[in-house]
Amino acid sequence: MQRYATIVIGAGVAGAAAAAALARGGPVLLLEQHAFLHERGSSHGGSRIFRHAYEDARYVRLAQAADRRWQALERRSGERLLLRTGGLDLATKGAPELAAIEAALTAAGSPVERLGAGDVRRRYPAYALADEREALFSPDAGILAATRAVATLLRDAASEGAELRERTPVTELRLHDDGVEGLTPGDHFVAARLVVAAGAWTDRLLADLGVPLRIEQQQVLYLRVREPRLYVPARMPVFIDRQAGIYGFPVFERPHALKVSDHQGAPTVTLETRSFELGEARAADTARRAAALLPGVAPDVVEGQTCLYTKTPDEHFVLDRHPRHPHVAILAGFSGHGFKFGAVLGDVAAALLEGDDEAFDLRLFRLTGRQREARQR
Repeated sequence: MQRYATIVIGAGVAGAAAAAALARGGPVLLLEQHAFLHERGSSHGGSRIFRHAYEDARYVRLAQAADRRWQALERRSGERLLLRTGGLDLATKGAPELAAIEAALTAAGSPVERLGAGDVRRRYPAYALADEREALFSPDAGILAATRAVATLLRDAASEGAELRERTPVTELRLHDDGVEGLTPGDHFVAARLVVAAGAWTDRLLADLGVPLRIEQQQVLYLRVREPRLYVPARMPVFIDRQAGIYGFPVFERPHALKVSDHQGAPTVTLETRSFELGEARAADTARRAAALLPGVAPDVVEGQTCLYTKTPDEHFVLDRHPRHPHVAILAGFSGHGFKFGAVLGDVAAALLEGDDEAFDLRLFRLTGRQREARQR
């Protein structure tokens, strides 16, 4: 039997950040059931959108905190993880979601600029925005190098003294009033505290939370660009088209193709039924909408990849203590938009375990209340 101050389950972006933050306060064991940096979950890939732009100022403030933590991690590691491109939120003129985002950014002190369709076309010729549409431009937005960011967080955890174990699944989890036990195929671990950051596997470890987690198989596409100079990060911001339902990046991971995806319409799967195959009809529809917005992009798919979204019913995260075991912190249900917050999630986990309810405003992410709502659905 081996003893630690804290066990962290899951080595995606949330678990890696938690291990790094908590290792500064005592011995930490990080357990990952697959190989580190595997491609079976939600934290892999070459890029994720980083943005402050949300309709709720609580998300904006959490993103601002994450921004500071990403910058601090870059300074400690010497890695460049966040490339600022600016970001466009696109919608029809007068769309209420743009007004809400603008108000939330302004309330939290993040800069934002409203642009007409002509302004977008002149400033960023990659976009063919129709006259009846407009945009919000957020200069803080950009691209996070996803897998490299997780690798950097894992190195950060190791440098702080955390013990990292890959290919070590937890076969049984026992929660006690004064600590936890974790059983793996070859070992028995004991700790005073626990962080569960297991993504799509969370329900299998903690089946009684009361907030159902639904797994979606998402896919991203790489589409060929005809004139790459218009689509480089210096000339094309990341974007979220709230009317067409797609989001995307400039040329970044591939020299001849940019990445787009569709946040909606992904099939619900289980861990047993998920596949790594693209849905061809859905891919064709996503590519068509992207080509309509970006006229220099060909709708043929150069490459595609799959990942998992683990979604709560309201698509807000779960960042809370276990309802009966306050020494257990749960980081789950990131619903396809959580990676950008990764660098601050270690500090969130530490605040939860230490009972510090003043460090972050986590009321939106509590289990209480949402459990009742989920049962009523």
